[in-house]
Amino acid sequence: MKKLLPKRDAISVSILQAIICKREDIRPSPKEAAELAVEHTDCLLEELDKKSREKVSYLEDWNRRGLQQ
Repeated sequence: MKKLLPKRDAISVSILQAIICKREDIRPSPKEAAELAVEHTDCLLEELDKKSREKVSYLEDWNRRGLQQ
């Protein structure tokens, strides 16, 4: 059975592939491409985490309003 990559690693691999495909535009070294992929991954995961917290806080606020009425 194949072992799955952790979420962060899987996203980084996809972003790295995109960076390599666009090599004619930005031409990073392999190390620069890897660093860019990880940087973009961390930023994406941070934004997704913010969005999921916003949804939860919205539901908590809605539940509080419902209890107060």
